[in-house]
Amino acid sequence: MPLEAPELDIRKFEDLVREAQLRIPRYAPEWTDYNESDPGITLVQLFVWLTEMMLYQMNRVPERNYLKFLQLLGMELQPAQAATAHLTFTAKPDAAVESVPRRAQLQAQPPEGSPVIFETREGLDLIRPPLVDVQVFDGAAFSVLSAANRTPGTTFPPLGWLPQLGSALYLGFEPPPPDKPVAGRAFPQEMRFRVFLPLAAQAGQPVSCREHQALPAPPVTLVWEYRPASDPTRWRRLSVFKDDSVAFTREGYINVEGPQEIAATVEEKIAEPRYWLRVRLAAGSYPAGQTPVIDFIRPNTVEAESLVTVRDEFVGESEGLPDQVFTLRRAPVQPDSLELVVEQANVEPQTWERVQDFLSSGPEDQHYLLNATRGELTFGDGQRGLIPPAGVEIIARQYLSGGGGAGNVGPGLITTPLTSLVGVDKVTNERPATGGRDEQDVETLKERAPRLLRSRDRAITAEDYAALAAEAGEVRKATAIALAHPDHPGSEVPGAVTVVIVPDAKIEDRAPKPSADLITRVCEYLDARRLLTTELYVKGPEYQAIKIEARVEARAYAAFDTVARNVARAINEYLDPLGRRLEEGAPSGGSSAGWDFGRDFFPTNLFSVILGVADVVSVPYLAVRVDGKPHEVHEPVRVGRDGMLYGSPEHEITVVPTVDL
Repeated sequence: MPLEAPELDIRKFEDLVREAQLRIPRYAPEWTDYNESDPGITLVQLFVWLTEMMLYQMNRVPERNYLKFLQLLGMELQPAQAATAHLTFTAKPDAAVESVPRRAQLQAQPPEGSPVIFETREGLDLIRPPLVDVQVFDGAAFSVLSAANRTPGTTFPPLGWLPQLGSALYLGFEPPPPDKPVAGRAFPQEMRFRVFLPLAAQAGQPVSCREHQALPAPPVTLVWEYRPASDPTRWRRLSVFKDDSVAFTREGYINVEGPQEIAATVEEKIAEPRYWLRVRLAAGSYPAGQTPVIDFIRPNTVEAESLVTVRDEFVGESEGLPDQVFTLRRAPVQPDSLELVVEQANVEPQTWERVQDFLSSGPEDQHYLLNATRGELTFGDGQRGLIPPAGVEIIARQYLSGGGGAGNVGPGLITTPLTSLVGVDKVTNERPATGGRDEQDVETLKERAPRLLRSRDRAITAEDYAALAAEAGEVRKATAIALAHPDHPGSEVPGAVTVVIVPDAKIEDRAPKPSADLITRVCEYLDARRLLTTELYVKGPEYQAIKIEARVEARAYAAFDTVARNVARAINEYLDPLGRRLEEGAPSGGSSAGWDFGRDFFPTNLFSVILGVADVVSVPYLAVRVDGKPHEVHEPVRVGRDGMLYGSPEHEITVVPTVDL
């Protein structure tokens, strides 16, 4: 049983008033009117209110001690985490400058809330001509898929449904009109593309955490080619610098050498001349049943994060005193981004080092502490950590500030450049930004502290994996299954551990599955803390949909439509994987923790759930469907160790008036 922080005094307002009134006959026997209209009782209530405030502050002492103990154990509130987005730029064909600098700022304006600023993580050289046409050659015939590539959500196979040697993806870029030639190269020395996979195909899919240390070998060899202007009848090969998509099997960036000179030609079903790039299958074959399918491919795309760069900020001037504290102008701060220097006249500026604590610091060590959440800098006392000499200036050469859940903006909202981008016509994010998380609150830290203390930031037991997975961000529930391998269900694989995670999600998402980005973050977080010999996998849960058909007898005066809606809501709350309340203000039909991993479902329990709804008298008929198939009410629904349930939005609830006998 967990220890609870004690209340040093449990008396409330009413208790204190009653206690004061009981003392009146002893000290003032002539005072006999105890009604609230009496001025003396008004004074009693005033002093009781002041006393209650003092008791409240006194009862908070154990909580403050608790937080101080956590700090001594090295447990701090997790700072806000930045959201990431992939921005696609469209260049101006006639612009003299066709590049986006690193840390270029762009702004998103959500429908509700304040603007959010994003910065690009890398510089980007732009392809001038726009991508207008896409063709796929499957080895036998050409298919025009330009519209499918332009429309997110319309998936297509980039090499055909049955890829074979010679299958190819053709990307057609529109050249400038003949009467308006553009000076300079149409393509930069290095082109960057991003392959976007279908969202549904990525969500919840198992990922091996070791593969994130080094990309796996692609199953096939893909060759990028173009038609040179010197000989438009042949194809010339381009060098591929990086392929994070692993031959279209993953979502990722592809960096390719840009053609020096390229001819505009007519290819197959596209009658207009285009600058064509071809991605051809030159060797190998995809495994059976694993034909790659993509949502779309975009040139001129770069990753951005919801952070703002601050440079050359004057933090303050040292007074030469121990334990000095300075505060940065912007918070929260990304700890690894801060470069702090101390400048003194006629002395080379010295860069100071951030440490977790001063326990290992000596009198001459140029160390400081950073509270990333508040942006506070703390210097040493001369014994543990050097004191900055009096009069020196403390300068933050550079740091990144920002983050939080507000950065998770929707698609098409990051459209306003704040940095001057001369060669850019427009910019957008075709997928929502993800990964943003607010600063951890105190109650969450107190709840997770015992688990983190047991795990010691190392993943050894199943409980360790589950506790640490929840620390990686946006994970609401997690479980770890020992000896489980996603490719060998039902068999025990020595050394394998599969971690199943459920993300925090809105009520509309009945069966929340983790995104590929979230699975990657959890993988990276756990991979640094696992045993060397552990084969670790992270995936989403396997859901089973429960649909209920019921006939309910309700009181004759009840609103039957409301009763039917409340019954369906109570069923879905009972089955909800996260224990969410589906209607604000209504009593919940489920537990606050939600449905547990691997917990079998007994349909007969629904009788008590339905009877708990207001105005319901009896349930004469109940039928259950599991994933669309009829299931016997008296038989349990077996749920795998990585499985969960969710309620269908299409329950059939019939409400009839009760019959009085």
